[in-house]
Amino acid sequence: MRPITGFRAALTSFLALGLGLSVSACASLPDAGFGQEERSVYGSYLAARYAGSSRDLEASSELYAQALNKAPDSSLISQRAFFAALVAGDFERADQVAEQAANDPETAQIADLYWRALTLGRGREAVELETNIVGVFSNLVTTILQDWDAIARGEEVPWARSEMRLNASQMPSAEHWLHRALVLEHLGQAYAADAAYQNARAGMPGLISFNTLMYGAFLERQGRSAEARALYESAMEIRSVERPDVEAALARVDRGGRPPRLLRPREAAARALFPPASIVSNRAGGEFTVMFLRVIQRLDPEFHYNTLTIAQMLDSLELQEAALAEYAKIEDGPLSEGVQMNRIWLQFRMQEDESLVDEARALVELNPTIPHQLLLADMLRVTDRCSDAIPIYANVIEQAREDRGEADWRYLFYQAACTEIVEGWDVAEPLFERTLQRAPDESLVLNHLGYNLIVKGEQLERGLNMVQRAVSLDPSNGAIVDSLGWGHYKLGNLTDAIYWLERAVTLSPDSATNNWHLGDAYAAAGRQLEAEFQWRRALELDLDDDERVLIERRLELGLDAGPPDLP
Repeated sequence: MRPITGFRAALTSFLALGLGLSVSACASLPDAGFGQEERSVYGSYLAARYAGSSRDLEASSELYAQALNKAPDSSLISQRAFFAALVAGDFERADQVAEQAANDPETAQIADLYWRALTLGRGREAVELETNIVGVFSNLVTTILQDWDAIARGEEVPWARSEMRLNASQMPSAEHWLHRALVLEHLGQAYAADAAYQNARAGMPGLISFNTLMYGAFLERQGRSAEARALYESAMEIRSVERPDVEAALARVDRGGRPPRLLRPREAAARALFPPASIVSNRAGGEFTVMFLRVIQRLDPEFHYNTLTIAQMLDSLELQEAALAEYAKIEDGPLSEGVQMNRIWLQFRMQEDESLVDEARALVELNPTIPHQLLLADMLRVTDRCSDAIPIYANVIEQAREDRGEADWRYLFYQAACTEIVEGWDVAEPLFERTLQRAPDESLVLNHLGYNLIVKGEQLERGLNMVQRAVSLDPSNGAIVDSLGWGHYKLGNLTDAIYWLERAVTLSPDSATNNWHLGDAYAAAGRQLEAEFQWRRALELDLDDDERVLIERRLELGLDAGPPDLP
């Protein structure tokens, strides 16, 4: 058995290249000097690579499959075919190549998990692969799949026979507790299962809603409805929990509805793998996270929590069409309303169609919840209709205070931002100050208020301190770093100004503001050629009219001709 080490072992040639492939990878394939059949393989490969780089997941999966059909012994193409199919959610093609990929060292880690998920509980004997995946994470998820495969086959899970009295060195990780709880409940060990469910809920605050639902369903199945009700009610009091699925569970208990049934092995395995997905998200790239979530989806395509997460991850990777396809799979259930809003907002970002604004407006008229109102307000704000958005934000703030005692800082911030656009800085400044009181450690708030204090020439030192704090919170944000550099420029600290403004341009090279700010600092330091380069560079980027006039004046008359800044 060939050991495969390292968490990223399967990603060395895929994630580093996005959805496309490197030119060097093509060296393993036949070039134009080979025969017709080899050129056909090469053509399919290049077409698949182009489709991937163009974010067309479906076409990429299909074309890699075509290339593999022409060269079935190519390990390189089988690797790419498996990855492309898995990211696309093309399970039919992923199934066909999974065993081959699982026995290839380059793809073994994720393919091994997929093959185990595919064959869980199916066939007479447990799956045996040539590769041996090692590592803490791999051991964790492989154990989960092996345990549920054993249960599905009617075999024993050795660790579950002992009592759950473990010393500190034997305690499972937080991500493993849910798996133990599900196994113990399935085996009828209710007391131990109860403790494990509680540990799962306490150990992962980021999954508080999900683990609340899992534990609550267990309590309902045990006939402990009063405890389930108290659990759901306590979750709803947590500010971060706004999940309609918890509300639906509470409503089910209140009306005496039937408890959720005991999960089947494949369904339970899917839910047991969901907490470890947070490890993947924190340690690997977005594409690997999608692939891991696809393994879960292969176990249980009706696990909507997972499907929603896949959609959100695909959206973050700018794979909008693929994200919309996942949203479309959640047609009913307590998550469907939130999915509808996500879908409207995603489509609106893709194309600002007025019909989508009308759809959001209809949601508000039908049911004026805070999320519905925010969706409409945000759509109005980004389409330069702040005068219409302001009263909606104000209503949301009032409603949130009535419901929760205080409003989320984002509501206050966007109300202030719209007020600045419609009524000017003097009216908006108190609203930003109020937002800062509500969220003193939010880099967005610190930067916006601090930058404006710097630009207006009011409280320069305070403004600089704010943006310094913002940079410490978000040091890779080019806009925030620019604010710090501009503050130093305004205070005459040219050496510090140039340092930070150069860093801002490095972080956000396509920002026109960052470039002309750096040009101004260069000019003030007597570096005229460099200043003119930055100003001309800014003119090539996305500018508003006021910035364009300012920069053209700089190039014609120089920095001293003014004005020193935009109003």
